Amino acid sequence: MPKTKNTVLPQNLDKYKVYIDDSSVDSNYFRVTNLPPMFTGGRNSFLIGGSSFLKVGSQILIEILDANGNTVFLRPILNYIEGKSRLVSVEIYDTTAVGFATITFVGVAETLSDGTPVPENWKNKYNVRWTKRIQIEPSVKNTSKIILEKSPIAFVSENRFYNVTTSSYTTSSVPFTASLTPTFKSAVPNGYVLTAVAPTSFSADYFTGYVTGSLTIDNQTASLFLPITNILNTSTSFSSGYQIKTETDEIIDKILLQSGSYSTLVKGRTVDITSSAELKYSKLNTTNINIPISYANIRIVNLNTVSGEIAKIRVYSKVVTNISDYKLIADVPVSTSEIFVSGSLRGNISIGDFYQSPLTTNWYADGLGTSSDVVYPISGSPAYYNATTTTTPLSLYLDDNTLISSLYAGVPIDGSTYSGSFSGSGYFIGNKQPITLFPTTEYTFEMDAYYKKVSGSYTLSSEGSRVDIYIVGVSGSSMISRNPLGQLIGQLKAEPGAHVQWFQNQQFNFNPLLPDGGGKVGIRLVVSDGFWNFSNISLKAASDINFAPDEIQILVPNTEYFNSYLQHKIEFFDINSNSTNLSVVTIPTFFTGSNIDLGTLP
Repeated sequence: MPKTKNTVLPQNLDKYKVYIDDSSVDSNYFRVTNLPPMFTGGRNSFLIGGSSFLKVGSQILIEILDANGNTVFLRPILNYIEGKSRLVSVEIYDTTAVGFATITFVGVAETLSDGTPVPENWKNKYNVRWTKRIQIEPSVKNTSKIILEKSPIAFVSENRFYNVTTSSYTTSSVPFTASLTPTFKSAVPNGYVLTAVAPTSFSADYFTGYVTGSLTIDNQTASLFLPITNILNTSTSFSSGYQIKTETDEIIDKILLQSGSYSTLVKGRTVDITSSAELKYSKLNTTNINIPISYANIRIVNLNTVSGEIAKIRVYSKVVTNISDYKLIADVPVSTSEIFVSGSLRGNISIGDFYQSPLTTNWYADGLGTSSDVVYPISGSPAYYNATTTTTPLSLYLDDNTLISSLYAGVPIDGSTYSGSFSGSGYFIGNKQPITLFPTTEYTFEMDAYYKKVSGSYTLSSEGSRVDIYIVGVSGSSMISRNPLGQLIGQLKAEPGAHVQWFQNQQFNFNPLLPDGGGKVGIRLVVSDGFWNFSNISLKAASDINFAPDEIQILVPNTEYFNSYLQHKIEFFDINSNSTNLSVVTIPTFFTGSNIDLGTLP
């Protein structure tokens, strides 16, 4: 998700009634320096100061309007002064209009440029204005001088992965039996939910596969081609394939698809169907050798700039006890990586703090009244409760094949009582492994969710089904938030009357409310009524086409050192490889390495 676009309200400085309209090319009243000939994508800057004609200590108002007359975000940097001038940061987004913008400066003058005092009725008020035009080109790469808001900090740890020697794709096909239910977006059909019927089940190998064959219904025969566009769990997947219709051109609300001849209900009537259906997929086969390769996992934070954009970094390393200079080990462009990730069946792997499998090792569920640090193992079959007939505590269920196989929490978190719900404190699911976040970074949390109102013999009557997403301090860290549940970062809410709803690629941006230096947090999905499935959860630094992320994380192979304390140095560069003349040196970190005494590691 792109970084949050900052905005500023119009001041209408061009319409201010002033005593002096400064028409000089270089203002007599405002000292504007380091103003670039063009504002490019990302953060730009210039310096602003007053002349001897302005009142000492008076404020200067600044407004930038783009070619369409919309305000451009700018802010003075309070802790950055050169001489008697203050730095002003200007942010240009991909949505900022191309063309000439107008910068307007308004201040309080005590005298005219010839030394004549301003009239009494114009004293101590905004009475002088100067305007200047400047070109804006959002698509041009940023070459402004890089000025960071804070000093960067780098953290290093060792990761070891087994080497892969060979990989190849094989194409396979399996028999397919499933029920198909159309999905809609804005009342327009856009695909199907595929619910597997035993012995069919979905696995990670089927992602990007497709269902093929033929179907004859109401004496109409059509070729089947249903690409698998998403997999939620072993029993549910999604397809963007074409709609299956009856001979009267009605979209079938639900149909059983299997190979052979059979009868099934379609829109309340029994119809005869003949079909052949199979699921085809390609599988990547890999072979590992028993030699783990050592990597330096480097995370760099506090990369927020007020001017310019960091385009790439260089990483150097050396053994701490060596007197030799650092050796270059990486020269890489700046990009975002996953800090926390869990796939549905796709097998996503994180290079950060959280790993997907086994899921029951990493996730747990419990009531909101318990400590967020307490881990309760989840096991057994899915267990639901009918809130209208019992107050038995809810048992939540995790499945190693998917993040949340199914859960029903008929418990609103706000204390209200819905029809068909049991009033109480609510339930949540959360990660056991803490995640380290930093207040200087804007993050993007992303997930998929699938909501059902009916499951088995249970039908919910509430219209308040939702999921609130929180981050909460764990392992001794605390959020700067008065909400006892933590910091609310997003919400999913089922539409009134919806029996099913698919929330795909839901994204939420946030800055964690943590003290300086960051802290450890847990993610909490607080369920308030509904049968929900969750998958493809991701957390990473927000990125944008024109702006570098606020933090980066990279893996750098370590094939030279073993059983040594290594120290790393990181340097920062712009798009033209101009150095910021700023470097960060990490604390010494012990590396086991890839080889010991010319043998392989166990």
